[in-house]
Amino acid sequence: MKNQFETIKPWIASVLTAIKKDIKTDHLPGSPAFVRTHFGNRPLNRLTMEEIFSAYEKNLLSGDADLAEWVVNRWVFKHGDIYSHFAEMLNLVADDYTKIQVLTEEQSEHILRSAISKFGTLQTYLFSVLNGVVFPESVLESLRARAEKEEAEIKGEEKETEERLNLQQLTDRYSKDVARLHEKYENKVAGVLKKYTTEVEALKKQIRSLQKQLASQ
Repeated sequence: MKNQFETIKPWIASVLTAIKKDIKTDHLPGSPAFVRTHFGNRPLNRLTMEEIFSAYEKNLLSGDADLAEWVVNRWVFKHGDIYSHFAEMLNLVADDYTKIQVLTEEQSEHILRSAISKFGTLQTYLFSVLNGVVFPESVLESLRARAEKEEAEIKGEEKETEERLNLQQLTDRYSKDVARLHEKYENKVAGVLKKYTTEVEALKKQIRSLQKQLASQ
Protein backbone atom coordinates (compact mmCIF):
# COMPACT_ATOMS: atom_id res chain seq x y z
CA MET A 1 0.00 0.00 0.00
CA LYS A 2 1.35 3.41 -0.96
CA ASN A 3 2.38 5.66 1.92
CA GLN A 4 -0.36 8.31 2.03
CA PHE A 5 2.08 10.83 3.46
CA GLU A 6 4.35 10.36 0.46
CA THR A 7 1.36 11.34 -1.63
CA ILE A 8 0.71 14.55 0.33
CA LYS A 9 4.37 15.30 1.05
CA PRO A 10 4.19 19.02 0.09
CA TRP A 11 1.41 19.52 2.65
CA ILE A 12 2.58 17.44 5.61
CA ALA A 13 3.43 20.61 7.54
CA SER A 14 -0.11 21.88 6.90
CA VAL A 15 -1.56 18.66 8.32
CA LEU A 16 0.70 18.82 11.38
CA THR A 17 -0.09 22.49 11.95
CA ALA A 18 -3.78 21.63 12.29
CA ILE A 19 -2.99 19.25 15.16
CA LYS A 20 0.06 20.93 16.70
CA LYS A 21 -1.68 21.42 20.06
CA ASP A 22 -2.41 17.66 20.23
CA ILE A 23 1.20 16.94 19.31
CA LYS A 24 2.64 19.14 22.06
CA THR A 25 0.21 18.24 24.83
CA ASP A 26 -0.55 14.59 24.02
CA HIS A 27 1.70 12.72 21.62
CA LEU A 28 5.12 14.13 22.53
CA PRO A 29 4.72 13.77 26.32
CA GLY A 30 3.43 10.23 25.83
CA SER A 31 6.19 9.14 23.42
CA PRO A 32 9.50 9.10 25.35
CA ALA A 33 11.19 6.79 22.81
CA PHE A 34 10.26 9.09 19.93
CA VAL A 35 11.53 12.11 21.86
CA ARG A 36 14.84 10.44 22.78
CA THR A 37 15.40 9.32 19.18
CA HIS A 38 14.93 12.77 17.71
CA PHE A 39 15.76 15.20 20.52
CA GLY A 40 17.86 13.34 23.06
CA ASN A 41 17.41 14.80 26.55
CA ARG A 42 16.33 18.26 25.45
CA PRO A 43 13.33 19.65 27.38
CA LEU A 44 10.13 19.59 25.33
CA ASN A 45 9.44 23.26 26.02
CA ARG A 46 12.76 24.15 24.33
CA LEU A 47 11.83 22.52 21.02
CA THR A 48 10.68 24.68 18.13
CA MET A 49 7.69 23.67 16.03
CA GLU A 50 9.98 23.52 13.01
CA GLU A 51 12.15 20.89 14.76
CA ILE A 52 9.09 18.95 15.91
CA PHE A 53 7.46 18.96 12.47
CA SER A 54 10.73 17.86 10.85
CA ALA A 55 10.93 14.85 13.18
CA TYR A 56 7.30 13.89 12.58
CA GLU A 57 7.63 14.27 8.83
CA LYS A 58 10.72 12.05 8.84
CA ASN A 59 8.88 9.26 10.65
CA LEU A 60 5.72 9.60 8.57
CA LEU A 61 7.66 9.37 5.32
CA SER A 62 9.64 6.38 6.60
CA GLY A 63 6.39 4.44 7.05
CA ASP A 64 5.75 4.71 10.81
CA ALA A 65 2.27 3.15 10.72
CA ASP A 66 1.35 3.88 14.35
CA LEU A 67 2.29 7.53 14.04
CA ALA A 68 0.48 7.79 10.70
CA GLU A 69 -2.69 6.37 12.22
CA TRP A 70 -2.49 8.77 15.15
CA VAL A 71 -1.94 11.81 12.92
CA VAL A 72 -4.75 10.84 10.52
CA ASN A 73 -7.21 10.21 13.37
CA ARG A 74 -6.44 13.55 15.02
CA TRP A 75 -6.55 15.45 11.73
CA VAL A 76 -9.87 13.88 10.71
CA PHE A 77 -11.28 14.61 14.18
CA LYS A 78 -10.30 18.27 13.74
CA HIS A 79 -12.14 18.24 10.39
CA GLY A 80 -15.35 16.58 11.50
CA ASP A 81 -17.39 18.78 9.17
CA ILE A 82 -15.61 17.34 6.13
CA TYR A 83 -15.98 13.80 7.48
CA SER A 84 -19.73 14.29 8.00
CA HIS A 85 -20.12 15.70 4.50
CA PHE A 86 -18.34 12.76 2.87
CA ALA A 87 -20.25 10.23 4.99
CA GLU A 88 -23.53 11.84 3.95
CA MET A 89 -22.60 11.91 0.26
CA LEU A 90 -21.23 8.35 0.25
CA ASN A 91 -24.38 7.08 1.96
CA LEU A 92 -26.25 8.24 -1.11
CA VAL A 93 -24.08 5.89 -3.17
CA ALA A 94 -24.40 2.85 -0.91
CA ASP A 95 -25.99 2.06 2.45
CA ASP A 96 -22.68 0.64 3.62
CA TYR A 97 -20.17 2.88 1.87
CA THR A 98 -17.22 1.07 3.50
CA LYS A 99 -17.82 -1.75 1.00
CA ILE A 100 -17.48 0.48 -2.07
CA GLN A 101 -14.49 -0.70 -4.08
CA VAL A 102 -14.16 2.36 -6.31
CA LEU A 103 -16.41 5.27 -7.18
CA THR A 104 -17.28 6.10 -10.74
CA GLU A 105 -16.08 9.38 -12.21
CA GLU A 106 -19.67 10.66 -12.20
CA GLN A 107 -20.14 9.78 -8.53
CA SER A 108 -16.77 11.29 -7.72
CA GLU A 109 -17.57 14.56 -9.47
CA HIS A 110 -20.89 14.81 -7.64
CA ILE A 111 -19.20 14.35 -4.26
CA LEU A 112 -16.26 16.61 -5.01
CA ARG A 113 -18.31 19.45 -6.44
CA SER A 114 -20.13 20.05 -3.17
CA ALA A 115 -17.10 19.29 -0.98
CA ILE A 116 -14.85 21.75 -2.80
CA SER A 117 -17.47 24.49 -2.64
CA LYS A 118 -17.68 24.04 1.14
CA PHE A 119 -14.12 23.26 2.19
CA GLY A 120 -11.83 24.25 -0.66
CA THR A 121 -9.83 22.04 -2.99
CA LEU A 122 -6.78 21.44 -0.80
CA GLN A 123 -8.69 20.37 2.32
CA THR A 124 -10.88 18.12 0.18
CA TYR A 125 -7.80 16.53 -1.40
CA LEU A 126 -6.05 16.00 1.93
CA PHE A 127 -9.14 14.38 3.41
CA SER A 128 -9.58 12.15 0.37
CA VAL A 129 -6.02 10.85 0.60
CA LEU A 130 -5.71 10.60 4.38
CA ASN A 131 -9.10 8.97 4.84
CA GLY A 132 -8.70 6.65 1.84
CA VAL A 133 -11.74 7.78 -0.14
CA VAL A 134 -12.00 5.36 -3.07
CA PHE A 135 -11.85 7.84 -5.92
CA PRO A 136 -10.38 6.60 -9.21
CA GLU A 137 -6.68 7.41 -9.53
CA SER A 138 -7.40 9.77 -12.41
CA VAL A 139 -9.83 11.73 -10.23
CA LEU A 140 -7.28 12.01 -7.41
CA GLU A 141 -4.61 13.19 -9.83
CA SER A 142 -6.98 15.82 -11.22
CA LEU A 143 -7.95 16.88 -7.69
CA ARG A 144 -4.28 17.20 -6.73
CA ALA A 145 -3.60 19.40 -9.76
CA ARG A 146 -6.52 21.63 -8.78
CA ALA A 147 -5.23 21.78 -5.20
CA GLU A 148 -1.77 22.82 -6.38
CA LYS A 149 -3.31 25.50 -8.58
CA GLU A 150 -5.47 26.77 -5.72
CA GLU A 151 -2.49 26.92 -3.39
CA ALA A 152 -0.40 28.77 -5.99
CA GLU A 153 -3.21 31.31 -6.44
CA ILE A 154 -3.53 31.80 -2.69
CA LYS A 155 0.23 32.29 -2.34
CA GLY A 156 0.14 34.74 -5.24
CA GLU A 157 -2.63 36.72 -3.56
CA GLU A 158 -0.77 36.67 -0.25
CA LYS A 159 2.37 37.94 -1.98
CA GLU A 160 0.44 40.75 -3.65
CA THR A 161 -1.14 41.68 -0.32
CA GLU A 162 2.27 41.67 1.36
CA GLU A 163 3.72 43.84 -1.41
CA ARG A 164 0.81 46.28 -1.09
CA LEU A 165 1.31 46.43 2.67
CA ASN A 166 5.04 46.98 2.24
CA LEU A 167 4.36 49.74 -0.30
CA GLN A 168 1.86 51.34 2.06
CA GLN A 169 4.35 51.14 4.92
CA LEU A 170 7.02 52.78 2.73
CA THR A 171 4.54 55.47 1.70
CA ASP A 172 3.56 56.13 5.31
CA ARG A 173 7.21 56.29 6.39
CA TYR A 174 8.03 58.63 3.49
CA SER A 175 5.08 60.86 4.42
CA LYS A 176 6.24 60.97 8.04
CA ASP A 177 9.80 61.77 6.98
CA VAL A 178 8.60 64.57 4.70
CA ALA A 179 6.38 65.96 7.45
CA ARG A 180 9.28 65.81 9.93
CA LEU A 181 11.64 67.55 7.50
CA HIS A 182 8.97 70.15 6.71
CA GLU A 183 8.49 70.83 10.41
CA LYS A 184 12.25 70.99 10.94
CA TYR A 185 12.59 73.40 8.00
CA GLU A 186 9.76 75.58 9.27
CA ASN A 187 11.28 75.70 12.75
CA LYS A 188 14.66 76.57 11.28
CA VAL A 189 13.16 79.34 9.13
CA ALA A 190 11.21 80.61 12.12
CA GLY A 191 14.41 80.70 14.16
CA VAL A 192 16.30 82.57 11.43
CA LEU A 193 13.40 85.02 11.01
CA LYS A 194 13.26 85.67 14.76
CA LYS A 195 16.99 86.30 14.86
CA TYR A 196 16.73 88.60 11.83
CA THR A 197 13.87 90.53 13.41
CA THR A 198 15.79 90.92 16.67
CA GLU A 199 18.91 92.16 14.87
CA VAL A 200 16.89 94.61 12.76
CA GLU A 201 15.22 96.04 15.87
CA ALA A 202 18.62 96.40 17.52
CA LEU A 203 19.96 98.24 14.45
CA LYS A 204 16.93 100.55 14.44
CA LYS A 205 17.57 101.42 18.06
CA GLN A 206 21.23 102.16 17.28
CA ILE A 207 20.21 104.36 14.34
CA ARG A 208 17.69 106.28 16.49
CA SER A 209 20.32 106.74 19.17
CA LEU A 210 22.83 108.05 16.64
CA GLN A 211 20.21 110.38 15.17
CA LYS A 212 19.52 111.82 18.62
CA GLN A 213 23.22 112.33 19.23
CA LEU A 214 23.61 114.10 15.89
CA ALA A 215 20.56 116.27 16.57
CA SER A 216 21.88 117.32 19.98
CA GLN A 217 25.14 118.48 18.43
